[in-house]
Amino acid sequence: MIARMECLPCLVRQAKEAVCMSSGDPDLRLRILRRCLAWMAEADLDVSPPEIAAGIGRIVMELSGRDDPYREVKSLHTDMALKLLPRMDRMLAKSADPFLTGMRLAIAGNIIDLGARSQVEDADIGDTLREAMELPILGEDPEDLRRETGRAGSILYLADNAGETVFDRKFIQQMPRGRVTVAVRGGPAINDATLDDARAAGLHEVAELVSNGSPAPATVLADCSPSFQRLFAEADVVISKGQGNFESLSGVDRKVHFLFRVKCPLVADHTGYPEGSLLLLHSRG
Repeated sequence: MIARMECLPCLVRQAKEAVCMSSGDPDLRLRILRRCLAWMAEADLDVSPPEIAAGIGRIVMELSGRDDPYREVKSLHTDMALKLLPRMDRMLAKSADPFLTGMRLAIAGNIIDLGARSQVEDADIGDTLREAMELPILGEDPEDLRRETGRAGSILYLADNAGETVFDRKFIQQMPRGRVTVAVRGGPAINDATLDDARAAGLHEVAELVSNGSPAPATVLADCSPSFQRLFAEADVVISKGQGNFESLSGVDRKVHFLFRVKCPLVADHTGYPEGSLLLLHSRG
């Protein structure tokens, strides 16, 4: 999915927020933001929105000297999600279909997205948790994914945001143990999960963790490490979490199961499903 002119206001918001998190110096903030705006003015829109966001992140980190401006926010979101673990465990214990409930929990966690919104509070996550249990999952039949993961020798799970990974953990626990590898970002990218963030969420307890080698807030295959590209090509099943991963991989030449919540009108237009929808889609490959 390539960017459109309508993506630019959201990218400007992301740039402003990243700049404010990177420095308390007003003069430095303004200098960094001006550099970001100048770069965006010349950016190629024939790429996915996360690829443009990656360029913004590089400028902010280079000029501010902060290697991870969102570190404190990611830690906060992970702590918020970890507090909900007992509630999630009760929901799974009472469920007649733990796999489907785990999938719903994973989608619920996709609300923790500072690429699509400015702020996430405890109440937002709690409300979304309730909503995700009630709304239909649109797109593909979840039974297809259940069958594929059940017979797969290897499952590659592409993580998205820090905090969200706590919810992913509950879904991964419903899959065959020892067959899941979770890939995270190769460097700081907005509030997306890196290896440290994934370990803080406890993902290392339920799956093998790997870095994709890229600091983009998505899975931009051309920018990922050769080892990750091989893993992506050879996995029996690939599950892609989050809207950013969908934006970067929706045209890829292999079957990928996309699991996310629609958070912007352009993605709604691209998928044919309204904003707020819980989606399970797959590329045909």
